[in-house]
Amino acid sequence: MQVLDTTVHANPKGATVEFLGEGGENIAVTMVVSDPLLGDAALIDRAREMMLQCAAFGGATERDGPGGTVNAGRPEIDGSSDRGQSPYTFEYREGGSVRRLEGVELPDLEAVRHEALRSAIDLLDDAAEPHQDGWAVRVRGGDGAVVVSVDFEEARQEKAMAAM
Repeated sequence: MQVLDTTVHANPKGATVEFLGEGGENIAVTMVVSDPLLGDAALIDRAREMMLQCAAFGGATERDGPGGTVNAGRPEIDGSSDRGQSPYTFEYREGGSVRRLEGVELPDLEAVRHEALRSAIDLLDDAAEPHQDGWAVRVRGGDGAVVVSVDFEEARQEKAMAAM
């Protein structure tokens, strides 16, 4: 779809960004927005990120633990070296499910950590359950080992520091 126009409809509870395409096609992304001062450009960027993540996740939600439950414990972090393993797999914990985004290429572990922390803060903003515990985002290297993990508490602290 070629996007011809974009409109933003904001209200106190959230925002909807509509991407209007040729032939009358449209895609609407509805978001809960915790920062009422976000401008249209930031809302459009966030909507685009959400669409990319949805497209990358594809099929059915994958479960992490036995019986389809999420393993809420924080995994060990492999901090042995900054080998720049690529591609990375990002795992996002949302409620009782784990969504995976595979094939993410980033230059080094510092960039991976930055993206994982940013994503964890986004999960806080999107969360239906405000008091989630355990890991929020973890990243696996090419060998499947966890190389970065960000928990919900760390994301809450970082978000509070950024607001100061």
